[in-house]
Amino acid sequence: MIIATHKGKCYDVEYSIVNVSELEGELRLDAEYYDPFYLKNEEKIKRKKWVVLGDKKVSELITDGDHGNPKYCERGIPYLKVDDITETGINLDSAKKACFEYASKLSKKNYVNKFDILITTVGTIGKVCVVTKEITAILSRDIARIRLSKFSPIRPFYLQAFLMSKHAQILLEQVSTGGLQQGLYLYQIKQLKIPIPSDNFQKQIEKLVLKAYEEREKSDQLYKQAKEVLSEELGIKNWKPKTKKVRIGGKEFEVENNISVRMLSDVVRVDRLDAEYWEPKYDELEEIIKSFKHEKLYRIASNSYKTFNPKDCNYFYYLEIANVDLTTGTYELKKVPCSEAPSRAKKLVEEKDILISTVRPNRNAVAFVIKKDKEPFVASSGFCKLKVIDNSVLPEYLFVLFKTNLYRELLVRKTTATMYPAVSEKDIMELEIPILPMDIQKRIKDMVIRGFQSRENSKKLLEIAKRTVEVYIEKDETAALEYAQHEVNN
Repeated sequence: MIIATHKGKCYDVEYSIVNVSELEGELRLDAEYYDPFYLKNEEKIKRKKWVVLGDKKVSELITDGDHGNPKYCERGIPYLKVDDITETGINLDSAKKACFEYASKLSKKNYVNKFDILITTVGTIGKVCVVTKEITAILSRDIARIRLSKFSPIRPFYLQAFLMSKHAQILLEQVSTGGLQQGLYLYQIKQLKIPIPSDNFQKQIEKLVLKAYEEREKSDQLYKQAKEVLSEELGIKNWKPKTKKVRIGGKEFEVENNISVRMLSDVVRVDRLDAEYWEPKYDELEEIIKSFKHEKLYRIASNSYKTFNPKDCNYFYYLEIANVDLTTGTYELKKVPCSEAPSRAKKLVEEKDILISTVRPNRNAVAFVIKKDKEPFVASSGFCKLKVIDNSVLPEYLFVLFKTNLYRELLVRKTTATMYPAVSEKDIMELEIPILPMDIQKRIKDMVIRGFQSRENSKKLLEIAKRTVEVYIEKDETAALEYAQHEVNN
């Protein structure tokens, strides 16, 4: 740090002096790359025993996925993109599916394998997970895959914890390129310096990360179980639209009954002339709902909200539709400076709110706020925010109801437009809601709450694993393991 004088004023100036012999292999000459902040971070890592990730003794493969333009189908092979990667695994339910015809032409190197370490390289760089199961899924170009060598000194789950640590994230920020959209090249990943603690230390980190994965799996199963219980009670678990038999070329086929005869007055009343809106399957679904005690949504819940004013704070926590887990309805919040608040950041969120996506409802992005631990918490205008106002309905029950295929179908029916299908809040509030007995609602509530607790446990364990690695880098293994034991016991 030096002090410079300009027009009579003194300024602190921070600078770095780097010899040509010390330039990185990619010959980076931009000043930002050699910012003292980055150099100090790298120096902390180099004080430990370390290896280069791309060394053949460390990893046998570092590559990315498919560079093609897949055609997507309702049924096919999951095609993984950045949003499908979480810190506790792959979200296959959210992934689009590449058509079998396209997938069959891809080589095996485009498919993921068990124990591959995946790291996102475009847009949101540095999200990382380990593939813990044998799955069939295609990797896109925006995700890098690291496969460790058989006798690598690094264990996969330790590598994940390190890559999640602030020291590794700073490294990734340092080497990434691009302006509005950051990018990470494979050769930059290969050049990453990885500190090597003892095998015992790595095993302790592995236990924490694996336990986090187990808690995440438990959470997912509880949410799925809640949805299955509700589907069984409603009689829609194995529901399929009614079919009819037709003869073509002397052969008999069974096809969905898709012919509907309607009164003109009905068409005028709802102002919908498109044939899809009048498919008979929607009548079947509405008949199922009306076989139970039911009520219009607007009588059960309110969609009013307090408007967020970005002038009233320094920063806020923001939720976009893309940050909702399509399987469980849990979410990740982004911390945003108020000066950078997007125009969509409008709706202040409260405890026990249900958030339903009004755009692309076929993806079923529905979130539930069990407790609000961030202030202020703001949702995008792309959500319809519901607050239950009737004691006959539990918010957890209403949340799971909107996660069922029954309501996904009904929301899709109400959509307008094709390129960017959306449903209006008015149409959502007009939906009929079946009101099941309270004992059933309480069973569903219990599963939702236990699922939330397991998800929170998973996050906590990952945070402990990550922070333990950071303490190791900043101090030593003994201090790191003492920290981990203290946090786990608490």
